[in-house]
Amino acid sequence: MTQHNPFPVPEEPGLLVPVGVAGWQNGYDAGISSPPGVPRTPLVRSLEYAQAWAQGAVAGNADGRTEGWRWAYFKGAVRPEPKDAANGHYGPQNSGEPGRTGSGAFARSWPAVGELPLQVMLAQFAEGDSDENGLTGRILARACADKGIPRLYLAVGLNSSGPVREATGDPLNDAGYWHGTVCESLEEAASEASAQMPPSRIPHFVALVRYAPAAEHHFFDLLPAADGFPPHRGGSG
Repeated sequence: MTQHNPFPVPEEPGLLVPVGVAGWQNGYDAGISSPPGVPRTPLVRSLEYAQAWAQGAVAGNADGRTEGWRWAYFKGAVRPEPKDAANGHYGPQNSGEPGRTGSGAFARSWPAVGELPLQVMLAQFAEGDSDENGLTGRILARACADKGIPRLYLAVGLNSSGPVREATGDPLNDAGYWHGTVCESLEEAASEASAQMPPSRIPHFVALVRYAPAAEHHFFDLLPAADGFPPHRGGSG
């Protein structure tokens, strides 16, 4: 069973969110995406954050071993290989999306983790609910529940020009990725992906982010177009 953030989040408006909330969540994201061992705690000024991060990393590592590892693609993590799993599955799965055949198929999905694409989805799907305390997954899951939406999709790809020189406030764009608008169906997102691929003999790799509410976690599936995959561009966040 997936472990959850033990740090309580104040429900009353205006109260500060404990730093341990983001610390644990960031540690968990690192732990479930970096097999086989528990990742080293980063050097930070806040002892509370560091301790929470370490706890989260242990929890993420344990879940990775029992429930499967996740790829931190948008943080620039290298493409995982099954041999790196070490007591846990690490690799693509059947996406389970019906009716997708041919060159544009999104037949495979990589279990992934990361806050960047969810920040973009939250900004579009529930404008005004953005947060800087590591609560993106929690707020997005709640917004989906409130609206009765089981899944969201987002077309993504690499900007040919690379990361922007000056921050735009768009997390994916600033890290060097283009993206479409958040959609409630794969067909809509796939159409946006196709529309943003200029005609060329040079392959243009795109993928879809598929999000299903997962409590506070930053979980999503990455569905490459035609089983291809974008080359890496080390992002952050």
